[in-house]
Amino acid sequence: MLIELLKLSLMLTVFLKLSLMLTELLKLSLILTELLKLSLIDTELLKLSLILTELLKLSLIVTELLQLSLMLTEFLKLSLIHTDLLKL
Repeated sequence: MLIELLKLSLMLTVFLKLSLMLTELLKLSLILTELLKLSLIDTELLKLSLILTELLKLSLIVTELLQLSLMLTEFLKLSLIHTDLLKL
């Protein structure tokens, strides 16, 4: 009877060790899940960065257009002056 109890105790010990190993694996799985979430966040941040880059490019184009508009305004002023001079 004692030998049977010892065998059962040994089996129980093995099961407990396996249970601890499983617990550790579950912890690692949770850590991996968190890392994957962070990776997804990183991916979204990269997408947002690309969008921001495109917006900055558009902003540069708008700046160039404004500069051209200023040049055109100056040209029109000169044209008006020229017209006034021709009238004289």
